[in-house]
Amino acid sequence: MERGSRVKGLIDSLDKLNVQRGLTPDDLQQSRYVTSKLLQYVSNTQDKVHRDLFLKNISNLEVLLSTLENSSDNCVRQNVLYVLIELIGKSHTGKRATVMVQQGATQVLFHLLVDDNKTAENDDLQITIHQVLAKLGPKDRKFGVKARLSQALAVTLNIVRNHTSSPKSIQPVLQVLKQLANNAVNASYLGKNGAISYLFKIVSVCGRKHLTILKCALDTLGSLVKSKSNSARAIGHGGVPMLMSSFYDWHKVDTKNRHTNLRKSILNILKHITNLKSGRKALIEGDGIRILYTTCQETLQVRELESVIFVASLILRKCFPKNRLPLQNVCSAISCSLPESDFHIPESYLNPDLQDPTFSHNAASSTGCHGDDSSLDNDDDISSDDNDAAKLESEDDLDGERERAPPSVQSASELAAAYSQFFPEIAEFLSTEEDQGAKARAPVGSQSDSVLHTPYRSLAASGRYSMPNLPSASAEEIMLGFNDMSMHDGSRHKETYTRKSDLNIRDNITSVNFAGMSMERRTSDNQSDITLDETETLGFQTSAKVPIRRPQQSTSNKSPKVKRKAKRKQKTQSPSKMKSPSKMDDWFTSDLQSSLSITQISPRDTKEETPSEESLSEEEEPGVYEGPDTYASIAAKTKGVGRWNKIAFPDLHGHKPPPFPEPLYERKFGVQRCKVFEDIDRMINPDQVMEHVVFDLDAIVASAGDTYNSRYSVNSNRDASRIGRIEDYSDYLKFNSQFESGNLRKAIQVRELEYDLILSPDVNTNHHHQWFYFEVSNMKAGMKYRFNIVNCEKVNSQFNFGMQPVMFSVREAMEGRPYWTRVGSEICYYRNHFTRSSQVTGGVKGKSYYTTTFTIMFPHTRDVCYLAYHFPYTYSTLQANLFKWSNIYDKQSIYYRQQTLTHTLTGNPVPLLTITAYPTSQDQEGLDQFRSRPYIFLSARVHPGESNASWVMKGSLDLLLSSKPQAQQLREMYIFKVVPMLNPDGVINGTHRCSMVAEDLNRRWLHPCPKLHPTIYHTKGLLQYMQSINKAPLVFCDYHGHSRRKNVFMYGCSPSMSWMNEDLDNPAISSNKVEDTGYKTLPRLLQSSAASFSLGNCSFMVEKSKEATARVVVWRQIGVVRSYTMESTYCGCDQGAYRGNHINTRMLEEMGRKFCEALLKVRSRHAKLASFGSLAGALASDSNISIHSDPCEGAMAFPSVPSSSKDFELQESDSSSNSDSQCSDSDELDDMEEVEGIMGDEGVYEYP
Repeated sequence: MERGSRVKGLIDSLDKLNVQRGLTPDDLQQSRYVTSKLLQYVSNTQDKVHRDLFLKNISNLEVLLSTLENSSDNCVRQNVLYVLIELIGKSHTGKRATVMVQQGATQVLFHLLVDDNKTAENDDLQITIHQVLAKLGPKDRKFGVKARLSQALAVTLNIVRNHTSSPKSIQPVLQVLKQLANNAVNASYLGKNGAISYLFKIVSVCGRKHLTILKCALDTLGSLVKSKSNSARAIGHGGVPMLMSSFYDWHKVDTKNRHTNLRKSILNILKHITNLKSGRKALIEGDGIRILYTTCQETLQVRELESVIFVASLILRKCFPKNRLPLQNVCSAISCSLPESDFHIPESYLNPDLQDPTFSHNAASSTGCHGDDSSLDNDDDISSDDNDAAKLESEDDLDGERERAPPSVQSASELAAAYSQFFPEIAEFLSTEEDQGAKARAPVGSQSDSVLHTPYRSLAASGRYSMPNLPSASAEEIMLGFNDMSMHDGSRHKETYTRKSDLNIRDNITSVNFAGMSMERRTSDNQSDITLDETETLGFQTSAKVPIRRPQQSTSNKSPKVKRKAKRKQKTQSPSKMKSPSKMDDWFTSDLQSSLSITQISPRDTKEETPSEESLSEEEEPGVYEGPDTYASIAAKTKGVGRWNKIAFPDLHGHKPPPFPEPLYERKFGVQRCKVFEDIDRMINPDQVMEHVVFDLDAIVASAGDTYNSRYSVNSNRDASRIGRIEDYSDYLKFNSQFESGNLRKAIQVRELEYDLILSPDVNTNHHHQWFYFEVSNMKAGMKYRFNIVNCEKVNSQFNFGMQPVMFSVREAMEGRPYWTRVGSEICYYRNHFTRSSQVTGGVKGKSYYTTTFTIMFPHTRDVCYLAYHFPYTYSTLQANLFKWSNIYDKQSIYYRQQTLTHTLTGNPVPLLTITAYPTSQDQEGLDQFRSRPYIFLSARVHPGESNASWVMKGSLDLLLSSKPQAQQLREMYIFKVVPMLNPDGVINGTHRCSMVAEDLNRRWLHPCPKLHPTIYHTKGLLQYMQSINKAPLVFCDYHGHSRRKNVFMYGCSPSMSWMNEDLDNPAISSNKVEDTGYKTLPRLLQSSAASFSLGNCSFMVEKSKEATARVVVWRQIGVVRSYTMESTYCGCDQGAYRGNHINTRMLEEMGRKFCEALLKVRSRHAKLASFGSLAGALASDSNISIHSDPCEGAMAFPSVPSSSKDFELQESDSSSNSDSQCSDSDELDDMEEVEGIMGDEGVYEYP
């Protein structure tokens, strides 16, 4: 207390002295005494606790600052400055420094510095001022601006210039200069006035002494040379050789790595200097390449130097010239002619290098679209959409430029004429009263202008609704395309056309059998050719009214067991189709799960259940496997842009997931750095690089000329006969990607066991590189082969976080293990020295490609292996599965129709499936129940490279067409409309994201063009028709794949999370502006039932850049509250029962089944709501019952219902029985953290 009063007395005395204008000698002496006593008080080691108490009284600080401003005595000023230094302290200075900054201490000190510089004979006081400023600077955001405005920069720089030979005394001055240099304007001023040369002198004087001053000088230089002009000045002063010499000296001396910060500071200066061409030249001339490379090689495995090595690698890669990809051009090697649109201009037309998408294969090589410096850093990435986010931010401008006159919205009659045919379930089951009117309205023999016409056939006049047997058909009918046939009940349009197909079937196949249908071939010595003149008449009829009756068992509707016996009998009677080991034959005829099989469902109650052996090896549901002959015949009907020389073995013969879990890859420390420096070694020693081209698709296309088209494709596979055989005596790997969905453009042998691989861009584009699928052969077992995919575009990849590519070994398959397995070691993903075309990046130059590198040790010598980004699922595989499903589903209980929605630009049919159950009875009640079933609309594979979406879709269709109890429940509850593949052309031709129009189809839903985007146009038209007849889907879900995240998750649509401030144009907002949160139910159900699903990854944001996607358009325009995109990882799971494991096809199919099973619970609640709607009206007059809206889901709730009505209380089938718990769960979802943008170490993510 006594000390506090004494300090107060000293402060009051000092304040009085400050007020006086003229001080007598006695007053001056009194000022010196008071300030010295204050200094003695604050510097007393026993009273340090009183510093904070001193500063808490703001008036104390104001008096001290006033003394500095008013006093002209250096002794008084020194005393006050020392008091301030003691008050700030040496540790934990942040709060005390902030208080001083807030009271204006910085401005006072800068003015004092300038005033003293005018009259001072020495700079002792100025250095003391800098001591205080050095402590205040980090807490003052406008420190540099205040110094410049007070003209203190010159004073500080002058002190540095006067002490370059004795820098020890000016350490605080250098600290202030470092903070001033962080301001760009200050840095320019300091550079112009010689700061660079002064600092280099200080660095040379310090040597290995005065390490604190040396570090401060280096950091200041690092801030100054961020400016290109200052970098040029540093180069002109000979700074690069000096810095390299200093770096090498510290490398030799600092063996215990105690001063790594000094080495890193030196490299940071060089990093900025080498942004200039002259800086890179100076580094090379100063032997910097050798110094950096050798020092880093010596310390690669030292963890303490990881940051130093990283910066060194950046400098080394910058010093080597940016190279173009070793291609004549980066445009796609093959192209597709596009029809003319009345209102839409394709993106490829806007690209000067792709202005004419009809250019021929040879012309493509002369367009001159070189890969100099492009970038896709803002892609599916930013949201993985490959520049779509940036493009869609200016959607209005883009539409104005590219869309001249969008077509008007179709009327209800136009929609009915075009799309009513795709609802046979409505027309086939008519009530007696409606029948006559329907017959009168039926447009017999009429046709719409749409290219879609695959109507159903009217039911036979036998007096029952039946699913007819698959008839015995000729080879011509099968080869014409089963998608154009009604494989069940449908007849076809009256439309005559003729088509020739050149089919190449394996030499050792004598016939192709389709469940009793045969096709004989003509053979020749060299090749098996089948030329079919196919002329077929397609008929159109309207539905006839017949009584409803369950289909009866027929001869072709045998039980699965009988079918398998018949199939085995047929196989024993037919000649051998393939010469191969016995295990291979056993595999083809066994009941193993394959890509053409329907798998057993293993329901699981909880998500956290550990994967059991049952879930890892599921039994195949009874079915038939038609074998490679059927697949070959189906593949022969598939139309690609290019020419194939084979069918890939795993596609032709089928495959299955391995019966064991595959953990995520754990990369060892330093692997990525080693790979980067191996690439640098190639640039340092170019004479050691082989540059041997072993596969070149461009050369193949050029040499083939006009014959490089699908008419000349070979639809066979001879891999089994190549196993172990010496094809030639070359010692390098052989590559091939000329098969369906294949993607590899060029393979270059750069070292004995290392190959650079270049992927093909999407057709008619010069970018979108991610999907790969190719064959490798002629390998030696036990050798480590390194593969570098050098033209990847995304800024990050799951290859850096545990993902491995997949491989299929033909030898392993022949020995009974037909698995796609995760392979590879030393896997990493990093930026390389190849530049991208500026036309891909909108004019931005200097952007680089990225390298995916992995090492594989093949298990067998002279094997044939297939490598892929993910498990392939081709269009022919889909068609084969559809053919299979149409033969094995239970025709007595399942209503199943397959129609052709439209055709793609290359003429491939787009299948549309309808799945439900027959009416429970033929009376009016049964028909009403049937026609009141809500619709579920599913689609997949709009992005061709997302093959995981097709595996999820396969799981969904497996369940829906199975005999499982939950499948029957689903069919009785819903009518499913399914478009299993929205972009067949992209899938067939091995593209990653686009269609043949070179556009992302999932960005064309707002204004699809019927000529350029037929699949999207007609899928949207189908949904619009459903909306017009009040049959809008209850749930819409588009299956996708995600390359930047783990797990499976969903994107939904929430008005409260929309980019619009008040988003009212959507179905989730009711008339009273209350949001319907029913869209959260399905993700929550999946979280509790699906092991691979993660609710934490789900997002319900509606972004402006996603307004043209299927999810948002269906939500906003069709009025579907539960409109989703479901994303499946390529990598694996980091939560739940599958945590730490790669995802495989079994898990993906399981996800498809779990999605459908979750719909049972959604429908359970939906059905209750419908029933309560009528109950509410019946009970409205009962005063004991109050009806109100449930805030959780917008549902009707009855909290006041008497106890006798408890059975009618609303419950969600997956949660507790009271509405409070539902609200709690819903509130949890409302508070759920949204996941978007940059997430931890896994880079930038993408939304579909």
